[in-house]
Amino acid sequence: MRVGTLDQLLDLLDGVVAAHERGDRTSRSAEPFWQRMLTTPGHPLATTLPDETLVDWHGRGLLGELRGARVLDVGCGNGRNAAWLASQGAHVVGIDIATGLLDASRPGMPDGVTLASVDVLREELPAGPFDLVYDSGCFHHLAPHRRLTYLQRVLPLLAEGGRYGIVTFAQERQPSIGDTEILTTGDTAGGTSFTLEDLASIFGDDLHLLESRAVREDRADAFGAGFLNAALFRREH
Repeated sequence: MRVGTLDQLLDLLDGVVAAHERGDRTSRSAEPFWQRMLTTPGHPLATTLPDETLVDWHGRGLLGELRGARVLDVGCGNGRNAAWLASQGAHVVGIDIATGLLDASRPGMPDGVTLASVDVLREELPAGPFDLVYDSGCFHHLAPHRRLTYLQRVLPLLAEGGRYGIVTFAQERQPSIGDTEILTTGDTAGGTSFTLEDLASIFGDDLHLLESRAVREDRADAFGAGFLNAALFRREH
């Protein structure tokens, strides 16, 4: 095959990544991986606590009014952030490819939470607009060429005036390999780290940056880890 379209190029790069044992973590083939990891006792993401960033941003009024808000939780895992957001009065749709984990978590979710098994890159997404789109740990597992697909699919779901929050691995404290190496070897190496400047650059063309900072570990009522960065944006009217 000779590449003649953008879709063919993306598919070709998908194949490079999928061929590596530490390659694609976002397609349906990765469901067993996430199921095992997110149910392993002692794993940081096995917690039921909400993210420190969510609790802090809400307490400071940066998320806007959550009561009655529509929220999309991208890569929701066991639904811990979705449950907390619903406790603040939001109507939350959590999406993830870990179908078994969603099935196990669904009975314990509060009213206002819907969990759906969805591949954020390749399957139909819940209909917008959403007042808040929150991504805690999905974006940094995308192969570099599929970040563009994510931006084209997810950001249009955000309402005018709505917020977009993201948590990723921090390049300043947990360095990762470069995009060129990932795309030539197919090895995503457990996820890509981003600097705060990276996040501002990637999302800043479409959204207004409200805050970017390291995730803190000093709240007993929330989950935080020093190897994470976070950023919050707003879609301007």
